[in-house]
Amino acid sequence: MPAGPEPAGPAAVGPAGPAGLAADHLWGFLAALRGAGLPAAPAKRADLLRVIAESPPPGMAALYWYARITLLQDVSDLPAFDRVFDAWFRRAAPGEPPIREEDERAPAPGGPGADHPPSHEVRPGDGIEASTLSTYGTRDFGRTGERGRAIMRALEAAWPAALPATRSRRRRPARSGDRLDVRHAWRRAHRHDGEIIELRHLDRPPRPRRLLILVDVSGSLRQHTPDLLRVAHTALRAAPARTEVFTFGTRLTRITAALAHPYADQALRSVSALVTDADGGTAIGAALEGFLANTRFAALARGALVIVLSDGLERGDPAPMVRATARLSRLGHRLVWWSPLACSPTYRPATRAMSAQLPSLDHLGGVRDLATALEEVHRLPAVLSGPRRTAARHWSAQHPMGATR
Repeated sequence: MPAGPEPAGPAAVGPAGPAGLAADHLWGFLAALRGAGLPAAPAKRADLLRVIAESPPPGMAALYWYARITLLQDVSDLPAFDRVFDAWFRRAAPGEPPIREEDERAPAPGGPGADHPPSHEVRPGDGIEASTLSTYGTRDFGRTGERGRAIMRALEAAWPAALPATRSRRRRPARSGDRLDVRHAWRRAHRHDGEIIELRHLDRPPRPRRLLILVDVSGSLRQHTPDLLRVAHTALRAAPARTEVFTFGTRLTRITAALAHPYADQALRSVSALVTDADGGTAIGAALEGFLANTRFAALARGALVIVLSDGLERGDPAPMVRATARLSRLGHRLVWWSPLACSPTYRPATRAMSAQLPSLDHLGGVRDLATALEEVHRLPAVLSGPRRTAARHWSAQHPMGATR
């Protein structure tokens, strides 16, 4: 039995009736979710009501996917979510034939096809949590705890030693180098009656490479997004002149200036006001292609260490994501992909998108919080000193896998 008050009307809505769904029945469903331990943030509940009002679902299957995409936060909560939804919407009204299970597991909104596997096939990393639903609103990323601040200080100290270096374009005086400083020698000789008494050299000193961080803020990463943004904040604090940060969900947003505040909580509040697609759908391929289509943004990736913090769960055709990743790899010095899913020992990059783009990656690591990010930052020098595009070889050797949808 569902938690919360019983609805006043029929307990189920026929295939043609979701547009006339009673408000008290819908609010009862939301209360039942809370009672089942699946609370949804007020912004997410508002998103569901807005979607139903602006685009009434044509049937029960569409209503199911509207609620699931908007409210569900973790794939492990799916059985409880299905039980509550069944209790509130799938009990046939008197005189109506029972709704068949195969009808209720129809594909999600967005078109027919095999891109939306049925719920009984859900498994970590298969893309079922990703969606293309856009949201418009802000999210509170919370406050940083004492332990989190301590790890952030360690991260800020670890970034400079982990970042790759390149030789500066400008030459500077040095004790030794590949070129003589002729001007200095001439000035010194002029002061000593033409005698050359000192030789100096010019050299190109090393300087840190640019760091480009792309953070996925879609709904499938909801529980990890605050810490991923804090990781980007520590990098920006460690190398403020050489770091750029973007977020992407269904839109691409440059947050470098907003994240530059010295205090992390204030920086995240600024980001919250700027990023309006947090906890919504995901369009990784479209976001990365939009980034590369902007010549000013694409220039930021040239010769840079590019780090993507994303689970890589793309819905639909993965080709745009694969093409964009390949171009990012060619533009950048190294392309590193950090996924919260890769923290699990059972994870395999076996979705169509991840398996297809794996040959373009220099490293695929696991980052789900500040502690795992610190481990990956310490691992960066070894990754950057090795050969390029070895992620596929590493995962194939240690974790044999077969591509799935």
